[in-house]
Amino acid sequence: SRRNRYFSCPRVLGHPGCRRSGSVAMELSAFNIQHGFCEAVVRGLRSGFLGPEDYRRLATSDTLDDMRSALEETDYGTFLQDEPSPLLVSTISKKCYEKLADEFRYLKAQTVEPLTTFMDFIAREKMIDNVCMIIQGALNNKAPVEMQEKVHPLGVFEGMRVIMSETFDVQGGFDDVYRIFLVDTPIGPYFDEYLREADREKDEMARAGIETSQVGNILTKQDLEIMKATLKKAWLEDFNLFVQGLGGTTAEVMGHMLKMEADFRVLLVTLNALNTDLSTESKLQDRNALYPSFGYLYPEGTKELRKVWNETTVRAALEPYSKYLQLFDQVKQFYETESGAPDRAATGCQSIEDLIYTENVQMYEMAFEQQYHFGVFYAWVKLREQEIRNIRWIANMVILSTKEHIDSTIVPIFQPRL
Repeated sequence: SRRNRYFSCPRVLGHPGCRRSGSVAMELSAFNIQHGFCEAVVRGLRSGFLGPEDYRRLATSDTLDDMRSALEETDYGTFLQDEPSPLLVSTISKKCYEKLADEFRYLKAQTVEPLTTFMDFIAREKMIDNVCMIIQGALNNKAPVEMQEKVHPLGVFEGMRVIMSETFDVQGGFDDVYRIFLVDTPIGPYFDEYLREADREKDEMARAGIETSQVGNILTKQDLEIMKATLKKAWLEDFNLFVQGLGGTTAEVMGHMLKMEADFRVLLVTLNALNTDLSTESKLQDRNALYPSFGYLYPEGTKELRKVWNETTVRAALEPYSKYLQLFDQVKQFYETESGAPDRAATGCQSIEDLIYTENVQMYEMAFEQQYHFGVFYAWVKLREQEIRNIRWIANMVILSTKEHIDSTIVPIFQPRL
C-alpha cells in the first residue's frame, strides 16, 4: 500500500536508511565547506599529467635539449628555459621536483586542519630522505652544502637552511645536526626512537636518554639503509593512525593505500634481504623489525614471513595471498642465486620495485574515482613522482642511445580507457 511504501522509504525521518544517508550527506557538505577548493585544484592538476602523445615526443628526442623542447609543449612549460646547454639528467630531475614542490606548497597554503596536518605527513617522508642523506654526508666528512643538488625540495625544513649554509662545520660532530633534527623537524620523534632502539643494548643509556655527544658513535655503527627503512616504518604507522582517526571516506580510501604500501614494504624488505646477511638466523630479528605493524598481510602473513630465509619459504608464506604470490612468481628469477646473476638486467628480469611502481600507479589512479576524501592529495603527489621517474628514465635512455627500451620501462599514468 501507499502507507507501507511511505514508511519503507529511506527518506522518512528516523528510518535507518535515512540516518545512514544523512551522515554521508553531512560528511560531504562539511568536506566541501572546508576542503572543496583544495580538492578542486588537485583534481584540476590531474589533467596536467603527460599523455601518450607527450611520451611519444619525448621518446623521439635525440638529445636532452630536444626533451626540453618537448616538455615545453606540456604543463611543465618553460621551467627549463634558464638552464644552460648542455642539459644534465640531474638538472631536469631537480627542476621537475622543484615544480612539484611549488605546486604542493601552493596547495598546502590553501588548506585548513586536518588537511594541513595530512599534507605535513606527506612531506615527512621526504624529510626522512633528506635527513638520511645529510647524515651519510656527515659520516663521510662531506659538507652538507655539497649535497644541495640531491636534496628533495618537498622535504626541506627550516633547520636545513642552517645545515646547508657554507659556514656550517660538519667536523664539529653531530651535536648541531642532532639538535636540529630533533627540535626543528616533525620527524624528530621517529629519529629519537630509532637512536634509543639502536642503543638498546646499553640499557642504562637507553633509559636515561641519548646525549647529543653520543649520537655520532651510535650512527657510525648503523647501516643507514636500515635506519632509513626504520624511520619510514615509524612514519607509515604514524600516518595510518592519523588517517584512521579522521574516519569517513578518507579512512577508507587512504587507509587502503597505506595498507597496500605497508604490504609492499614487507615484500621489499623480505625479497631484498634474500641471499644477504639479513636472511641469516642471527640477523632475522633486524630484518623483521622493519615490518610495519598493519596492512593486509598483518598479522598472519607477516608472522609467516618473519620465519622465511629463502625463495621456497617466501613462496609458502605467500600462498594464501594470491595477488602477492603472483607478484613474487614474476620476480623470483631476479632474486635467484645463479652463476649468471650479474646478467639479470640483460635477461629482462624485473625486480619487485619495478612491479610495485606499476601496481601503485593503478591504485593511485583509482583514488581519483571517489570524491570528498584526502587520498587524492597523496595520490597526486605519488603519481607526479612516478611521472618524474619516467622523465628521468627517458633522459637516461636518450643519453645511452637505448630508446628502444622506453616503452617497456616507463609506467604511463591515466592511460586512455577504451
